[in-house]
Amino acid sequence: MEKALVIGLGFISTNLAKYLIEKGFDVYITYRSVHGSKAMMMKDLLKLNIKPYRLDPSNYENLLKLINDVKPNYIFNTVGLLGGSWNELWNAHVEIPRNIAKAILSINKSIKLIHISASAASGKIGKFIREEPNHCDYSYVNPRSDYERSKCDGERTIKEISNEGLNYVIIRPTLVYGYYNDHNEFLSLYRLAKIGLIPQIRGLVSAIYVGYLVQLLEKVAVSEEYKNTFLYATECTMYSLGDFAELMARYIGTSGIRIPLTPGLVGLFLPSGARSLLKYVNVQYDCESTRKVLGSIKPAIDIGVKEIVDWIKRIYGY
Repeated sequence: MEKALVIGLGFISTNLAKYLIEKGFDVYITYRSVHGSKAMMMKDLLKLNIKPYRLDPSNYENLLKLINDVKPNYIFNTVGLLGGSWNELWNAHVEIPRNIAKAILSINKSIKLIHISASAASGKIGKFIREEPNHCDYSYVNPRSDYERSKCDGERTIKEISNEGLNYVIIRPTLVYGYYNDHNEFLSLYRLAKIGLIPQIRGLVSAIYVGYLVQLLEKVAVSEEYKNTFLYATECTMYSLGDFAELMARYIGTSGIRIPLTPGLVGLFLPSGARSLLKYVNVQYDCESTRKVLGSIKPAIDIGVKEIVDWIKRIYGY
Protein backbone atom coordinates (compact mmCIF):
# COMPACT_ATOMS: atom_id res chain seq x y z
CA MET A 1 0.00 0.00 0.00
CA GLU A 2 1.38 3.38 -1.00
CA LYS A 3 1.69 6.04 1.66
CA ALA A 4 0.70 9.69 1.40
CA LEU A 5 1.70 12.39 3.86
CA VAL A 6 -0.50 15.50 3.77
CA ILE A 7 1.09 18.56 5.37
CA GLY A 8 -1.46 20.87 6.98
CA LEU A 9 -5.03 20.49 8.21
CA GLY A 10 -7.71 22.51 6.46
CA PHE A 11 -10.32 22.67 3.73
CA ILE A 12 -8.37 21.23 0.80
CA SER A 13 -6.25 18.83 2.83
CA THR A 14 -9.27 17.24 4.54
CA ASN A 15 -10.93 16.59 1.19
CA LEU A 16 -7.64 15.29 -0.18
CA ALA A 17 -6.98 12.92 2.72
CA LYS A 18 -10.49 11.46 2.45
CA TYR A 19 -10.10 10.97 -1.31
CA LEU A 20 -6.70 9.30 -0.97
CA ILE A 21 -8.14 6.85 1.56
CA GLU A 22 -10.87 5.99 -0.94
CA LYS A 23 -8.17 5.34 -3.56
CA GLY A 24 -6.42 2.86 -1.26
CA PHE A 25 -3.59 4.95 0.16
CA ASP A 26 -2.31 4.77 3.72
CA VAL A 27 -2.80 8.42 4.70
CA TYR A 28 -1.05 10.56 7.31
CA ILE A 29 -1.90 14.22 7.98
CA THR A 30 -0.19 16.90 10.07
CA TYR A 31 -1.77 19.63 12.14
CA ARG A 32 -0.55 22.47 14.34
CA SER A 33 -3.68 22.81 16.44
CA VAL A 34 -7.26 21.60 16.33
CA HIS A 35 -9.85 24.24 17.05
CA GLY A 36 -13.04 25.62 15.54
CA SER A 37 -14.10 23.92 12.33
CA LYS A 38 -10.80 22.02 12.20
CA ALA A 39 -11.94 19.96 15.19
CA MET A 40 -14.82 18.64 13.09
CA MET A 41 -12.49 18.01 10.16
CA MET A 42 -10.22 15.98 12.40
CA LYS A 43 -13.18 14.04 13.77
CA ASP A 44 -14.17 13.05 10.23
CA LEU A 45 -10.60 12.02 9.37
CA LEU A 46 -10.17 9.88 12.48
CA LYS A 47 -13.28 7.89 11.53
CA LEU A 48 -11.47 6.87 8.34
CA ASN A 49 -8.31 5.75 10.15
CA ILE A 50 -6.29 8.65 8.77
CA LYS A 51 -3.28 9.06 11.04
CA PRO A 52 -2.73 12.56 12.50
CA TYR A 53 0.59 13.98 13.66
CA ARG A 54 1.06 17.25 15.45
CA LEU A 55 3.76 19.17 13.61
CA ASP A 56 4.96 22.68 12.95
CA PRO A 57 6.53 22.24 9.49
CA SER A 58 8.66 25.32 10.16
CA ASN A 59 10.68 23.07 12.49
CA TYR A 60 13.00 21.28 10.09
CA GLU A 61 14.25 18.65 12.52
CA ASN A 62 10.75 17.56 13.53
CA LEU A 63 9.67 17.51 9.89
CA LEU A 64 12.70 15.43 8.97
CA LYS A 65 11.93 12.94 11.72
CA LEU A 66 8.29 12.57 10.69
CA ILE A 67 9.10 11.97 7.03
CA ASN A 68 11.76 9.46 8.03
CA ASP A 69 9.28 7.65 10.31
CA VAL A 70 6.36 7.61 7.86
CA LYS A 71 8.43 6.92 4.73
CA PRO A 72 5.76 8.22 2.34
CA ASN A 73 5.71 7.75 -1.41
CA TYR A 74 4.09 11.15 -1.85
CA ILE A 75 4.00 14.36 0.16
CA PHE A 76 1.24 16.89 -0.47
CA ASN A 77 1.96 20.36 0.88
CA THR A 78 -1.27 22.27 1.51
CA VAL A 79 0.09 24.94 3.88
CA GLY A 80 -0.91 28.46 2.91
CA LEU A 81 -2.09 31.82 4.20
CA LEU A 82 -4.32 34.34 2.48
CA GLY A 83 -3.19 37.23 4.64
CA GLY A 84 -0.68 38.20 7.30
CA SER A 85 2.65 39.96 7.65
CA TRP A 86 5.41 39.49 5.10
CA ASN A 87 7.30 37.27 7.55
CA GLU A 88 4.23 35.09 8.11
CA LEU A 89 3.58 34.76 4.37
CA TRP A 90 7.25 34.07 3.66
CA ASN A 91 7.37 31.35 6.29
CA ALA A 92 4.19 29.65 5.02
CA HIS A 93 4.87 29.92 1.30
CA VAL A 94 8.68 29.76 1.06
CA GLU A 95 10.32 28.40 4.21
CA ILE A 96 7.94 25.48 4.71
CA PRO A 97 8.14 24.26 1.09
CA ARG A 98 11.92 24.62 1.30
CA ASN A 99 11.99 22.54 4.49
CA ILE A 100 9.88 19.81 2.90
CA ALA A 101 11.98 19.72 -0.26
CA LYS A 102 15.28 19.63 1.66
CA ALA A 103 13.97 16.87 3.93
CA ILE A 104 12.95 14.78 0.92
CA LEU A 105 16.42 15.13 -0.57
CA SER A 106 17.97 14.17 2.75
CA ILE A 107 15.83 11.06 3.22
CA ASN A 108 14.75 9.66 -0.14
CA LYS A 109 14.78 11.42 -3.51
CA SER A 110 12.12 9.05 -4.84
CA ILE A 111 9.48 10.77 -2.67
CA LYS A 112 7.36 12.95 -4.95
CA LEU A 113 6.33 16.40 -3.72
CA ILE A 114 2.98 17.84 -4.77
CA HIS A 115 2.96 21.50 -3.78
CA ILE A 116 -0.32 23.43 -3.78
CA SER A 117 0.35 27.05 -4.67
CA ALA A 118 -2.25 29.51 -6.06
CA SER A 119 -3.34 30.92 -9.39
CA ALA A 120 -2.31 34.36 -8.08
CA ALA A 121 1.36 33.32 -7.95
CA SER A 122 1.96 34.83 -11.39
CA GLY A 123 0.18 38.07 -10.55
CA LYS A 124 -2.29 39.61 -12.95
CA ILE A 125 -0.71 39.21 -16.38
CA GLY A 126 -3.71 39.80 -18.61
CA LYS A 127 -7.35 38.83 -18.92
CA PHE A 128 -6.50 35.30 -20.09
CA ILE A 129 -3.70 33.54 -18.23
CA ARG A 130 -1.96 30.31 -19.13
CA GLU A 131 1.20 28.70 -17.79
CA GLU A 132 4.15 30.97 -18.52
CA PRO A 133 6.86 29.59 -20.84
CA ASN A 134 9.54 29.98 -18.15
CA HIS A 135 8.33 29.11 -14.67
CA CYS A 136 8.04 32.18 -12.41
CA ASP A 137 10.40 34.14 -14.64
CA TYR A 138 10.09 37.73 -13.42
CA SER A 139 10.47 39.02 -16.97
CA TYR A 140 7.07 37.42 -17.63
CA VAL A 141 5.14 37.08 -14.37
CA ASN A 142 4.08 40.11 -12.34
CA PRO A 143 3.43 39.29 -8.66
CA ARG A 144 2.81 42.55 -6.82
CA SER A 145 1.26 41.90 -3.42
CA ASP A 146 3.08 40.17 -0.56
CA TYR A 147 0.75 37.20 -1.02
CA GLU A 148 1.51 36.89 -4.75
CA ARG A 149 5.26 37.38 -4.35
CA SER A 150 5.58 34.86 -1.54
CA LYS A 151 3.62 32.28 -3.55
CA CYS A 152 5.82 32.81 -6.59
CA ASP A 153 9.01 32.79 -4.52
CA GLY A 154 7.91 29.51 -2.96
CA GLU A 155 7.53 28.00 -6.41
CA ARG A 156 10.90 29.35 -7.49
CA THR A 157 12.49 27.82 -4.39
CA ILE A 158 11.10 24.38 -5.21
CA LYS A 159 12.24 24.70 -8.81
CA GLU A 160 15.78 25.63 -7.73
CA ILE A 161 15.97 22.69 -5.31
CA SER A 162 14.88 20.33 -8.10
CA ASN A 163 18.37 20.80 -9.55
CA GLU A 164 19.51 18.58 -6.66
CA GLY A 165 17.19 15.75 -7.71
CA LEU A 166 13.79 16.71 -6.27
CA ASN A 167 10.75 15.30 -8.09
CA TYR A 168 7.89 17.79 -7.81
CA VAL A 169 4.65 19.05 -9.32
CA ILE A 170 3.22 22.48 -8.46
CA ILE A 171 -0.53 23.00 -8.73
CA ARG A 172 -2.03 26.49 -8.99
CA PRO A 173 -5.76 26.25 -8.21
CA THR A 174 -8.17 29.07 -8.89
CA LEU A 175 -10.98 29.77 -6.37
CA VAL A 176 -11.74 26.44 -4.68
CA TYR A 177 -15.24 25.69 -3.44
CA GLY A 178 -16.98 22.71 -1.81
CA TYR A 179 -17.42 20.89 1.49
CA TYR A 180 -15.31 21.92 4.52
CA ASN A 181 -15.01 25.47 3.14
CA ASP A 182 -16.10 28.13 5.63
CA HIS A 183 -13.51 30.68 4.52
CA ASN A 184 -14.44 34.28 5.12
CA GLU A 185 -15.51 35.08 1.57
CA PHE A 186 -18.12 32.30 1.59
CA LEU A 187 -19.09 32.78 5.22
CA SER A 188 -19.76 36.47 4.53
CA LEU A 189 -22.01 35.61 1.57
CA TYR A 190 -23.80 32.99 3.66
CA ARG A 191 -24.51 35.43 6.49
CA LEU A 192 -25.88 38.02 4.09
CA ALA A 193 -28.12 35.46 2.39
CA LYS A 194 -29.26 34.17 5.76
CA ILE A 195 -30.71 37.56 6.72
CA GLY A 196 -32.31 37.97 3.31
CA LEU A 197 -29.73 40.18 1.61
CA ILE A 198 -28.64 38.51 -1.61
CA PRO A 199 -25.84 40.38 -3.39
CA GLN A 200 -26.13 40.41 -7.17
CA ILE A 201 -22.44 40.75 -7.79
CA ARG A 202 -21.26 41.61 -11.27
CA GLY A 203 -18.22 39.86 -12.62
CA LEU A 204 -16.98 36.36 -13.45
CA VAL A 205 -14.40 34.24 -11.65
CA SER A 206 -12.39 31.16 -12.52
CA ALA A 207 -12.96 28.42 -9.96
CA ILE A 208 -12.63 24.70 -9.33
CA TYR A 209 -14.73 22.29 -7.30
CA VAL A 210 -12.65 20.70 -4.54
CA GLY A 211 -13.75 17.24 -5.67
CA TYR A 212 -12.11 17.87 -9.04
CA LEU A 213 -9.01 19.38 -7.44
CA VAL A 214 -8.29 16.36 -5.23
CA GLN A 215 -8.73 14.03 -8.19
CA LEU A 216 -6.19 16.09 -10.12
CA LEU A 217 -3.74 16.09 -7.20
CA GLU A 218 -3.84 12.30 -6.93
CA LYS A 219 -3.51 11.78 -10.68
CA VAL A 220 -0.46 14.02 -11.12
CA ALA A 221 1.13 12.39 -8.06
CA VAL A 222 0.95 8.83 -9.35
CA SER A 223 1.61 9.66 -13.00
CA GLU A 224 5.14 9.43 -14.39
CA GLU A 225 4.11 11.98 -17.01
CA TYR A 226 4.07 14.84 -14.51
CA LYS A 227 7.51 15.59 -13.16
CA ASN A 228 9.21 18.90 -12.34
CA THR A 229 6.39 20.96 -13.78
CA PHE A 230 3.53 23.27 -12.80
CA LEU A 231 -0.02 23.77 -13.98
CA TYR A 232 -3.21 25.69 -13.29
CA ALA A 233 -6.18 23.81 -11.87
CA THR A 234 -9.48 25.31 -12.97
CA GLU A 235 -12.79 24.46 -14.53
CA CYS A 236 -13.33 25.67 -18.08
CA THR A 237 -16.58 27.39 -17.06
CA MET A 238 -16.35 30.76 -15.35
CA TYR A 239 -18.97 31.62 -12.75
CA SER A 240 -20.74 34.83 -11.87
CA LEU A 241 -19.99 35.92 -8.32
CA GLY A 242 -23.72 36.47 -7.99
CA ASP A 243 -24.32 32.78 -8.73
CA PHE A 244 -22.69 31.81 -5.44
CA ALA A 245 -24.99 34.12 -3.47
CA GLU A 246 -28.12 33.02 -5.38
CA LEU A 247 -27.37 29.35 -4.83
CA MET A 248 -26.65 29.91 -1.16
CA ALA A 249 -30.02 31.62 -0.75
CA ARG A 250 -31.73 28.72 -2.50
CA TYR A 251 -30.12 26.09 -0.28
CA ILE A 252 -30.66 28.13 2.87
CA GLY A 253 -34.29 28.55 1.86
CA THR A 254 -34.50 32.35 1.80
CA SER A 255 -35.93 34.58 -0.93
CA GLY A 256 -34.74 37.96 0.29
CA ILE A 257 -33.85 41.19 -1.45
CA ARG A 258 -31.46 41.29 -4.41
CA ILE A 259 -28.89 44.04 -4.05
CA PRO A 260 -26.78 44.95 -7.13
CA LEU A 261 -23.15 45.29 -6.09
CA THR A 262 -19.84 45.83 -7.82
CA PRO A 263 -16.84 43.72 -6.74
CA GLY A 264 -15.42 46.86 -5.12
CA LEU A 265 -18.42 47.21 -2.82
CA VAL A 266 -18.28 43.50 -2.00
CA GLY A 267 -14.74 44.08 -0.80
CA LEU A 268 -16.08 46.15 2.07
CA PHE A 269 -17.47 42.94 3.60
CA LEU A 270 -14.30 40.89 3.15
CA PRO A 271 -11.02 40.67 5.08
CA SER A 272 -8.03 42.30 3.42
CA GLY A 273 -6.58 39.01 2.17
CA ALA A 274 -9.70 38.01 0.27
CA ARG A 275 -10.28 41.63 -0.84
CA SER A 276 -6.90 41.69 -2.58
CA LEU A 277 -8.00 38.89 -4.90
CA LEU A 278 -10.95 40.85 -6.30
CA LYS A 279 -8.65 42.20 -9.01
CA TYR A 280 -8.88 38.73 -10.57
CA VAL A 281 -12.59 39.17 -11.30
CA ASN A 282 -13.12 38.69 -15.08
CA VAL A 283 -9.67 37.09 -15.41
CA GLN A 284 -9.86 33.67 -17.04
CA TYR A 285 -7.29 30.92 -16.55
CA ASP A 286 -6.53 28.37 -19.24
CA CYS A 287 -8.22 25.06 -18.39
CA GLU A 288 -6.35 22.90 -20.91
CA SER A 289 -3.94 21.44 -18.33
CA THR A 290 -6.85 20.49 -16.07
CA ARG A 291 -8.72 18.98 -19.02
CA LYS A 292 -5.63 16.98 -19.97
CA VAL A 293 -5.47 15.43 -16.48
CA LEU A 294 -9.19 14.95 -15.78
CA GLY A 295 -10.81 14.94 -19.19
CA SER A 296 -14.03 16.89 -19.70
CA ILE A 297 -15.65 17.85 -16.40
CA LYS A 298 -19.09 19.31 -15.85
CA PRO A 299 -19.69 22.59 -14.00
CA ALA A 300 -20.11 21.69 -10.33
CA ILE A 301 -21.18 24.98 -8.75
CA ASP A 302 -24.62 23.62 -7.76
CA ILE A 303 -23.07 20.70 -5.89
CA GLY A 304 -20.23 22.72 -4.43
CA VAL A 305 -22.33 25.57 -3.04
CA LYS A 306 -24.80 23.12 -1.48
CA GLU A 307 -21.82 21.46 0.22
CA ILE A 308 -20.62 24.83 1.55
CA VAL A 309 -24.07 25.56 2.96
CA ASP A 310 -24.28 22.09 4.52
CA TRP A 311 -20.86 22.52 6.11
CA ILE A 312 -21.58 25.98 7.51
CA LYS A 313 -24.86 24.74 8.94
CA ARG A 314 -23.05 21.81 10.53
CA ILE A 315 -20.34 23.96 12.09
CA TYR A 316 -22.21 27.08 13.10
CA GLY A 317 -25.66 25.56 13.68
CA TYR A 318 -27.57 28.06 11.56
